[in-house]
Amino acid sequence: MSLWNDLTPSRRCDWIDQLRGWAVIVMIEVHVVNVWLHPGLRPDWLNYLNGLVAPSFTMAAGCSLAISTFRTDGTLRPFWPDTARRLGFILLCAYALHAPGITAADWTVLNTAQKARELFKVDVLQCIVFSLLILQGLARLVRNPRIFTGLALILALFVPLVSPHLWATGVADGLWLPIRGLFNGNADRGVQALFPLFPWFAFPAFGAFLGGLYRHLRVEAIRGEGGPPGSSAPSASPLALPHAADGQSPTTASVGQARWSEPRFLALLALIGAGLLAWGSSAQQAWLWGGRWIQQNGIWMLHGRAGAFTYSELGAIANTTLPSVAARLGWILLGGSFMGAIELVRPHGAGSNPIKAASNESLLLYMLHLNLLFSVLLAPPVLALTGLGWGSLGWTGTLLLTAAVIGLNLWAGVAWQKVRHTPDIMRRLQHRAVALLGIWFVLGGWWTFRHFLQSPELAKEPYHFLNAARARKGLTPTPDGLCRDPEEYFREAEGRKLRLSPEAKADLTRLILARSENR
Repeated sequence: MSLWNDLTPSRRCDWIDQLRGWAVIVMIEVHVVNVWLHPGLRPDWLNYLNGLVAPSFTMAAGCSLAISTFRTDGTLRPFWPDTARRLGFILLCAYALHAPGITAADWTVLNTAQKARELFKVDVLQCIVFSLLILQGLARLVRNPRIFTGLALILALFVPLVSPHLWATGVADGLWLPIRGLFNGNADRGVQALFPLFPWFAFPAFGAFLGGLYRHLRVEAIRGEGGPPGSSAPSASPLALPHAADGQSPTTASVGQARWSEPRFLALLALIGAGLLAWGSSAQQAWLWGGRWIQQNGIWMLHGRAGAFTYSELGAIANTTLPSVAARLGWILLGGSFMGAIELVRPHGAGSNPIKAASNESLLLYMLHLNLLFSVLLAPPVLALTGLGWGSLGWTGTLLLTAAVIGLNLWAGVAWQKVRHTPDIMRRLQHRAVALLGIWFVLGGWWTFRHFLQSPELAKEPYHFLNAARARKGLTPTPDGLCRDPEEYFREAEGRKLRLSPEAKADLTRLILARSENR
């Protein structure tokens, strides 16, 4: 039987696994490149490619939810305890990444008012969890997979239609900080959401639509429909559903055949992607900038399809419009269909699959690489040894560092997959990790406090002890304890043997001089 006519119900959604696994790899590249590559060397096409990572993750999460939440008979899997615990753990990780730190020193002597507010910054993990909670609530409200699939598509269209209006100046400002960032990414009280639900909820909602479609065409087994001439229905066997963001376990499927084959679904996915990309790319410019400029009370506003906005607002809402969302979804679906097609025809060996490991352990790799980059490689003592500060590398150094970080993370993903096969060892390692985290909470971070106590000139955060430290060194106090003289910073950096490139010195000079201007 040819692949095109193979109606065996899907045991695992390989194209989503591949999409999520490669998104993990590109995500690591994004953060390494954004930190170490000199900004002037980054081409626009790379920025656009990197911008597809978060939409891929969020869409994959919505797709997996739709497939795993509904059983093959149309009933719902329970939300408590597995799904609720999984989402709660992800949310805990999300806020831990933006907490003042994971040590007692970070929460006390190294804390600032701004750091405390940063706890409520809405990042991609918060966006995923809140989106999945909304979709879970919708699924349990309608309790019908087909109605849920249709409503998810309506939400995916509705959210980017209203999002530009929520990004208008002043909208949601002053709201309670824990929910403020769900509305838009405008700065408020020094906090700027990276992935507000408007428009980012559109991606998991569209993913839920695709998941519902995939479930109907490829997962649901029907008896005596759609099979090729002379074919027989497969025997009853457990149907392993794709891993969802909520970690649901597989269940059994009924006897029968799927409505469509996998290649046919992938072809449909590519057609949808091509259509979304073509329309989004062609309509984006006119949707945002088409219209008439009208002056109202001395302010010029462009009245167009997206609404009425000032020039500065138009720049902020460029990625929130329906065509922009459609174009990014188009690229993602084309990539997903291509990856799925390769997975169908490639030889499958018995060894470890690092891409699948990255997909299955995406949360682990997300947390691991961020802490490796920002808590280890960019820590002041490590910077003093390596001199690898922000924007300090060219392409060769950045690519080598990117490969090393990606390789280390993929190794960790494969290793943890093997550990999962022995639950006793896994639980023992988890308990030891929690114990080490507790020890680190008590003991960690104090050398950073000591570093800035001895070198307050080098601080970039207004810690409460800085002026006392400056007084001990005979330095003039400043309003927030941060130095106002670039030469003061460079003298101390030279004494500490910190290697600074000319570009880094220029950036630091602008930063330090801006403190006096913004006083």
